[in-house]
Amino acid sequence: MTGLTRTGRTARMAYMTLVKRMSLLLILLATSAAAQGTYDETALKAFRAEREKVLLADNGWFTVAGLHFLNPGDNTFGSDPLNDIVLEFGDVPKQGGVITMNGRDVTIKAPDGQMLSYNGAPVKEAPLRLAEGRRPADLITYKSTSFFLHFSGPRLAIRVRDQKAPLRTGFTSLKWFPVNAAMKVTGKFTPLATPRVVQAPTILGDLEPFTVPGHVAVTIGGKSANMEAWRSGERLWFVFRDLTSADATYPSARFLYTDAPAADGTVTLDFNRAQNPPCAYNPWTTCPLPPSANKLAVRIEAGEKRYHAEATSTAAVLKK
Repeated sequence: MTGLTRTGRTARMAYMTLVKRMSLLLILLATSAAAQGTYDETALKAFRAEREKVLLADNGWFTVAGLHFLNPGDNTFGSDPLNDIVLEFGDVPKQGGVITMNGRDVTIKAPDGQMLSYNGAPVKEAPLRLAEGRRPADLITYKSTSFFLHFSGPRLAIRVRDQKAPLRTGFTSLKWFPVNAAMKVTGKFTPLATPRVVQAPTILGDLEPFTVPGHVAVTIGGKSANMEAWRSGERLWFVFRDLTSADATYPSARFLYTDAPAADGTVTLDFNRAQNPPCAYNPWTTCPLPPSANKLAVRIEAGEKRYHAEATSTAAVLKK
């Protein structure tokens, strides 16, 4: 009888252990499901739709169709191949005129007997100015082609837009990882005593200034990082690269924007909103490379994937 009681007790203890384990498993599953359920997929869908809308807008990255660096003195331009700046567009005349660069002063002049459409008005000659404050850059316009003065690093160039650019007219859709709720993480912002300006290299080898207000300590996929934040208006901007760059995402970098830190310094980094830089789509654009603190030894399988099948942009052809 005693032996039977001991056996019964052992069986009861095994049963209770199994019940506890099953209860714990159910709790973990419920917690995981609840966490997944709290992710706002509707907002993410709206973000992705707006992202495509911005890229395809008349002034979006998919209409950029040229970047031509200016040399000191006179730079002839037009569709004729013997010009200094060749604009191979059907609505651009063979001899479009002359752009003269004297230091940072740039002027544009039409050929004899012609006029230029300058900020929507016909002119013979005018200054070509960069955007400043709320004033946009001066714009030279043809039927579907336009161009304006642009700084690429320390170099002056003209950036060309084509409303009928093949990149725009041939667009299908962006490519994204499935939603990954685990890649929405919270970090802690530590401000610098005084924001500092860093000179970051671009894919063309130029240096461009960016303001660093502080760093964000965060754990991503079990890996700790202290990411360098750049200021973008009222938001924080992270230029980063992770291990997916080897096979799934744009090799140079991706961008992530976040709201400003909360009063307690917390920052939400939702890598489902990580996006490609413009140079991931368009060889006529320039983009900064990530600082060393933002090269992350983890696979962030969230956010935007490569747009083009090839591993790299052809932007390197502009290094001349």
